[in-house]
This record gives sequence, structure tokens and C-alpha cells, in this order.
Amino acid sequence: MTAEEVVRAWNDCYTTHDIDGALAYMSEDFQRFGDSTNWAPTGKQAWGDQMKGFMVAFPDWTWDLNSIHAVNENLVVCEFLEYGTWTADFELAPGLVLPATGERYEDHNGDWITVNDDGLISEIRAYITTNFDRTFHLESKLTALMGGGQ
Repeated sequence: MTAEEVVRAWNDCYTTHDIDGALAYMSEDFQRFGDSTNWAPTGKQAWGDQMKGFMVAFPDWTWDLNSIHAVNENLVVCEFLEYGTWTADFELAPGLVLPATGERYEDHNGDWITVNDDGLISEIRAYITTNFDRTFHLESKLTALMGGGQ
């Protein structure tokens, strides 16, 4: 498979909430970087766990692949329109649960996806408009949940 075909197959799993299927297209040393983690890397297992919880909280979540461009044999750049409604509690970690708000969000994403020579996604760099955080104010909710930083 070409890098673009790998990304399209991964995307097909991801948009149908088949996180285990998406994980099958990701290398064991996979890392995701993005604003939601202040650009700290998220590994494969952590990403999968987070996405499984996210899909429960946002059961209507999806994103539309608006454009895809293979920059070279290993790098694919995609543009997505992402959206969903927070209708169930969101477990961020064991014992750390945020209640549903019923609100809907929409984000524009630009992802730089690297596919290694084994045909697996090894890195995603996600550039997002952060409307998710503007809508849900997760940082302030987490601070309040954790005792206001005391």
C-alpha cells in the first residue's frame, strides 16, 4: 500500500469508530503530537484508550476528509472538518470523568501523517483550530476538578 492508501484505510476505521482497526495501521512506536497535549507525544496505546473514551462521550463524532496530498512516499497531509456532540460522560483517565454538556463543536484540522517503510503510521502532527476547547473549556474544567491547582 502507498502511504496515501494506508492513511485512507486508517481513516476509514477511525471515522467508523473502529479504534482497534485504526490501531492496526499504526506502528508500535507511533506518536501523536498536537495542541491537546501541549505538543507532548502520545503513544499508540494511550491514543487508542483516549479515542475509545472519546467515542463514548461523542457517539456522533466524525470528520470529513476534505483534502489529502502525498507529499512524498512517507508523508501525507490531510485536511479535515471534525464535529460531534458531547452526549455522555467523558472519562479522561480512571477516576477523572467530565460530565456531558450536550454541546456540539466543529474543528478544522490539518494533519501531517508519516507512514514508515513498513507501511504503518508512525507519527501524526495535528494542527487544530481549537474550537473544541473554546466550546468545552476543558482546561478550566480540569483545573476545577483537580481542586483549582491547590
